[in-house]
Amino acid sequence: MELTFNHCLLKIVGVFAYNEKKHNSQFPHAGYISMRTLELDPQAYAKMTPKERDESIDKTISNYKNIYYSEFRDFMFTGKDRLDVDGFRKEKISTFQRDKQLSAAFQYEQFNREIQTLEKVKFSFKSERQEIYLFPDGIGIFALTLSPLNNKVVDLSQLINRARSFETEVLENDCTIQFHQWISREVLVDIPLVGENLESDEYSGSKFKVYTVIDMPEPSADCPYERDHLLYEIGTSSPIGCVAGFGFAKPSEAYYQELLQNKLSAFHNYEGLGLLDSFTIIGTNNYRPLNTNPKDFAHHNWNRVYFGIYMYNLFVRYSLFKFNAQFLSDPVKYRDKFQRFLNNYDFRHISFNFLPNMIFDCMRRALGVNEEIEVFEKRLSNLASTIQEDQEKRQAFLLTLISIISALDATESILVSVDDVRTRMNWSELLFYPTFIILLLTAATFVLRYLFPQHAKKVARYIRRKTKRPEKK
Repeated sequence: MELTFNHCLLKIVGVFAYNEKKHNSQFPHAGYISMRTLELDPQAYAKMTPKERDESIDKTISNYKNIYYSEFRDFMFTGKDRLDVDGFRKEKISTFQRDKQLSAAFQYEQFNREIQTLEKVKFSFKSERQEIYLFPDGIGIFALTLSPLNNKVVDLSQLINRARSFETEVLENDCTIQFHQWISREVLVDIPLVGENLESDEYSGSKFKVYTVIDMPEPSADCPYERDHLLYEIGTSSPIGCVAGFGFAKPSEAYYQELLQNKLSAFHNYEGLGLLDSFTIIGTNNYRPLNTNPKDFAHHNWNRVYFGIYMYNLFVRYSLFKFNAQFLSDPVKYRDKFQRFLNNYDFRHISFNFLPNMIFDCMRRALGVNEEIEVFEKRLSNLASTIQEDQEKRQAFLLTLISIISALDATESILVSVDDVRTRMNWSELLFYPTFIILLLTAATFVLRYLFPQHAKKVARYIRRKTKRPEKK
């Protein structure tokens, strides 16, 4: 019996660079609205009175207040203005959503074992929700919610495999365009994702991120499966069944165990896996789609709250990529920006409760945020050492210059003193000054050899080579 799932939430996520003055107004013109604090079924939302809507929103904000630390919740969920320690108003994010029906089809070549040749395959997909997150410093992140056309796990895996690649071809009439071009046109008001001299292309990578929450039936004799195997196969976009199989895609035990080290496991009914390009949740009775029950938060939690945590970690990760890409252009400038960035956004905990912190840590480890911060801090440390050395060299040069000027001022008095010594000794100028110069050079030689022994040895070797007579044949 073919493996199927009950419900699924699938989001394709990518980064883009935006201009605040230009693009903030373009998204509303393309049908986007500000993201609602509480997500409800459109029919249920339409039946609510304004008072009921306000009460639901207030209740949601109160829930955020009771669970999440103030800085994190105000930045990601409530949009409340905050002042930093210096009295400057912290930057906020703009969030948009659009429930537009988008339909298209991927086209790719696949080997047909029956006819032993490659054939073109058409794989349809659709999207019912598009989301935009405009973070500070020109970093935008989009989320494209894809709806599988059936509940077969193998088809879901194929959809993820194709949708995560920039270069997958999307069929349009008799021609094709690449998936990143399709997203730019249909989702991002023609903001490009790939191109020369494009800032985001320097740190976006070549794959989209994938956020997946899957509700599966319990394993049975007719439809057995291992949850950990599925976590690996969905998270890495590998063929379903490859972990237990014998094909070329079967992972080694060491590699499989290494990836499973970042597994999220808090409750019996679901588990998760955080990887660099994906975050996957698989369980039973852990997720339900949006419905008319306003008290059912299963969809809201995974689609808005925990996904918001994922967006925040991606923002931090992409910001670190951006710092590394721009650092050499103006090291001092980006050193100061980096320190300010850490002060504002480098959270180690975001919640009073354990589960949001577990999810936050799992995502942060998967994206390598701590390692990226450490690498950049080492670059800053090397920069600080270089700046200090340059300052010391400039100070030494300045002191030398001052010493020379002082010596020039004292030259006349020194010459008078030397001539007084000659007069007392009753020596003629012809005898005294050559003798004085020889003694002065001898003393200077000993002093220089003492201060610069390595240089003195090099000079001595050079003199020996030049003065050595060639041997007679």
